[in-house]
Amino acid sequence: MSRSLRCCLVLLFGLLALVATAAPTAHLRFVVWDGDESSKVLKEELLRFEAAHPNIKVKFERADHKNYFDKLLTQYAAGVAPDVAMMDPANFQRFARRGALFELERFFGDVPGFDIKKYYPSIVKAHSLDGKLYVLPRDIAPIAVVYYNKTLLKKMGVKEPDGTWTWDFVAHPEKGDKDFLTVLKKLQKKNASGKVVQWGYAPGWQDLFTDMVVFSTGARYTDDPEDPKKLLFDDPRVMRAFQFSADLTLKDKLMPSSFDQAGTNTRQMFTQGKVAMFHSGIWETPQLRTEIPSVEKGGFEWDIAIAPAYAGGKRAYPTGGSGYAVTTGTKHPKEAWLLAQWMAGEPGMMAMARAGIAQPAIRELALREPWIPGPNTPKEQLVPRNRIITDQAEPYVVFAPTGILWKEVSDMARQPVSTIYTGDSMADKALPASNRIGQNRLDTLRKELVLPPFDWGKGIVVAFLLGAVLIAWVYLPERGKRRTMRQKRENRAGYFFILPWLVGLVVFTAGPMILSLIMSFADWDIIRPARWRGVGNYVEAFQVDPTFWKSLSVTLIYTLVAVPAGIAISLALALLLNVKVKGIALWRTCYYIPAMASPIAGSLIWLKLMQPEGGLLNVLIFGQDGKGGLPGLATVLAPLAGANGQINWLQNEKTALASLIFMSLFGAGGGMIILLAALQGVPQYYYEAATLDGAGPMRRFRNVTVPLISPALFFTLITGFIGSFQVFTQAFQMTEGGPNNATMFFMLHLYRNAFQILRMGYASALAWVLFFVILVFTILQLQGNRFVHYEGAER
Repeated sequence: MSRSLRCCLVLLFGLLALVATAAPTAHLRFVVWDGDESSKVLKEELLRFEAAHPNIKVKFERADHKNYFDKLLTQYAAGVAPDVAMMDPANFQRFARRGALFELERFFGDVPGFDIKKYYPSIVKAHSLDGKLYVLPRDIAPIAVVYYNKTLLKKMGVKEPDGTWTWDFVAHPEKGDKDFLTVLKKLQKKNASGKVVQWGYAPGWQDLFTDMVVFSTGARYTDDPEDPKKLLFDDPRVMRAFQFSADLTLKDKLMPSSFDQAGTNTRQMFTQGKVAMFHSGIWETPQLRTEIPSVEKGGFEWDIAIAPAYAGGKRAYPTGGSGYAVTTGTKHPKEAWLLAQWMAGEPGMMAMARAGIAQPAIRELALREPWIPGPNTPKEQLVPRNRIITDQAEPYVVFAPTGILWKEVSDMARQPVSTIYTGDSMADKALPASNRIGQNRLDTLRKELVLPPFDWGKGIVVAFLLGAVLIAWVYLPERGKRRTMRQKRENRAGYFFILPWLVGLVVFTAGPMILSLIMSFADWDIIRPARWRGVGNYVEAFQVDPTFWKSLSVTLIYTLVAVPAGIAISLALALLLNVKVKGIALWRTCYYIPAMASPIAGSLIWLKLMQPEGGLLNVLIFGQDGKGGLPGLATVLAPLAGANGQINWLQNEKTALASLIFMSLFGAGGGMIILLAALQGVPQYYYEAATLDGAGPMRRFRNVTVPLISPALFFTLITGFIGSFQVFTQAFQMTEGGPNNATMFFMLHLYRNAFQILRMGYASALAWVLFFVILVFTILQLQGNRFVHYEGAER
């Protein structure tokens, strides 16, 4: 063997050994809910992380915050959760208590020099449970930032806020510009007709101002934020805060109401110069830099100040904040921790700080450049200059409760809040009642925390018995029949051909139905082991859960009104279009198209049409200026109008359900096609004979048309009832079940329990209740089959 060949072999074996000993590449998924600006910064920082860690590759994913946590829980249950996920204090317990997140203390030693004491203690505590840290904080975001229009304040003769101003439930003019309400009155501007067109202050969302008032007065929404045992929405201070917030928008008009914000939002109103001061978090900064042009280009000067304190100097503000957690489903926990520590450490925080997006969770980084503007700060990032207030506000932050049961019970307790803000109810009347409902629910859910484990062995036996009963029900009636060999061969061939369908039936329909029936007797969230509950889910539905009866009644009202009305309109359209004239095909198509539209797309269109301010329905009824419209109709509907003199169709308890029913009637084109086909199948000679007998149009319709199309009418009635009991999309997209559960359909209630709260056992029980409700209604409707005329059938 030549010397050169030996050298090549040695080199080859050396390379193979190097490849064999090289660390394998770890592929990680990194999921956040950040917006476009933040995502751009994060992607750039991930590239730097990958460069520093060649054996780690990261896939960046972004999800919408609205359903972020629900989707993340579902992904974890399915075994496809990301390795590192963005979390916040309000939601991390939903994962930590289910064992979905690693305790991070175990990883601290893997990064030399890591010190959790450098982080703001408040944000560390907010992400801890039972003294153990589950989320490494990335940022803290005190929602105490008031963006103010310096140009507008100067024009109105108001001094720029310096943080020493205070608010009270009544104005104190003697304090001048140090009094919040006095400043708002100075900045308010009305047009010639007396309508407010400029406001002094607007929170990013109305609950923000209410929370600030609640916390500043020393009140809280629950006794223990980490493990709530008592709801406090009936605290007089809480009720006063909600009513104060509503009165400022509806009575005093010192803040824009939901009516004034129709088609826009308070940030846009600030950038347009309609609002002098905008209250939100520091995360609004990048967007405001983009939306507010320079003074030279027609814009205005702006900066930020800390939100006012309560009279006497008491301060308390709600706060945001987020971080990164390592899920227990990851195959690479150490690499995932390195990623989380990088992105929630100095590299990631500095990148977000340079963009002006997030206040670093490490305090020393929040007190210097690039977060605090300095000599090296680029000109386009100098504004807002007063970012030091983000650190000044930190000692006064109040985090939202983090208990795993909080979301469900607080949603119940807060049900009437939207009606308080629209002036349809008073806080001192609505909140005590909803607080009782929420408290009863909390007491029930806490009892469920201690239940015996579910015996899967017995469950499997029951499943097989149910399957055997189902097979016997189908097969045994055929067992006594005699068949020839040819018939048997044909039967075997038939079964062979439908085998794929049978497999699909068992795997995707019958199997899940049996599992659902078994799980309806358990408490199960898909993640933790199931626990035996017996008939507890059914008892809870019928005797404890107030939303069960409310959702059932809402669905029943919708069904009893929408289905008959829809069939009547479908029949009327079919009769109108059952003529032979030029262009009739085009008219049929036009009436059918709405039935083909996506429910989501249709819902978005109707949201615009039903806007309380400027929506087409209100313009038609009340006129563009609120003084015209259809004669007489405005007077009839005036009692339904809100504080702005127009109807808030979807946020008024009296009109929300009726609005969805009215909207459903525009899908009558689907039933029209079926009834039109039935009408065209009626022989013409029946009408000729009836005419010869002296029958007029109404008599021909009653004695000829209706009997002969009765099978089609019967079909649309049954399918309409079945479909309406399962209505979901419109309420989910447009009202989310509100206001005050006025549009809480049964399917929406079921969905919330199944996929938002992950109470799959209770949701299974609800599904079986719905199954039997639909079954009973269908059986009752089938009793009317004797009135249906089937041509050629024996009676």
